[in-house]
Amino acid sequence: MMSRILAGLLVSGIISSAVIADVYVGIDYGFASNETEIEDGSNSFKGDNNYNDLKLKVGYGKDGDFKGQMSLSFISFDEKVFDDENSDLMELGFDVIKEFEATKQFYPFLKAGFGFGYMDVEGYEDDSIYEVSFNVGAGISYKAIENFYIVGGIDYIGRKWQDIDYGRGTISTTDSGFKPYIGLNYKF
Repeated sequence: MMSRILAGLLVSGIISSAVIADVYVGIDYGFASNETEIEDGSNSFKGDNNYNDLKLKVGYGKDGDFKGQMSLSFISFDEKVFDDENSDLMELGFDVIKEFEATKQFYPFLKAGFGFGYMDVEGYEDDSIYEVSFNVGAGISYKAIENFYIVGGIDYIGRKWQDIDYGRGTISTTDSGFKPYIGLNYKF
C-alpha cells in the first residue's frame, strides 16, 4: 500500500514538473499608431488615436514549437474614445504562437489571436462598452540567460466595439493599427 502511494507521488511529481517546465510568465509594453473610425448615422469620423499597452501574460509550450498564451492588457488611449471621462480599456487575450528555432538562443515566431475587453463609459444608456479584437503578428524571442527571454515584435490589431445607443441614434466604432512591443518572459 505504502509503495503504491509513493509511486503515485513520484509519478505525479514527474508529470507536474514536466508540465510546469514549459510554463512561462511575462510582461510586454507596446504602443500603437491607431486609426479609429466612428459612424453616427449619416456622420462619419476617422482619426488617429494612439495608445499604450501594458500586457501581463502566461503561456505554455516548448521553445521552437507551438505555444498557447493568455494575457491581460491594460490599454490607455491618447484621446478619449467615447466620452470625456475614460480612455482606458482592459482586455483578455488568447494567442497561438509558432516559434522556429534559428539557433539555441534566437526563436523567430508568428502569432495569431483574439481578445475581449471592456471600457467604462459615461453619459449613455450603458455604463460600459465591450469590444472584440483579433491580431496577427511576428517577432523574435531571444534567450538572454537560462529561463529569461527578451521578446520583441509587431502585431496588426483590428477591434470592433459594441454599438452605443443614445437619444439621437447609434454610434458604431472600429479601430485598427500596428503595435510594436518589447517584453520579458520567464520560463519555469
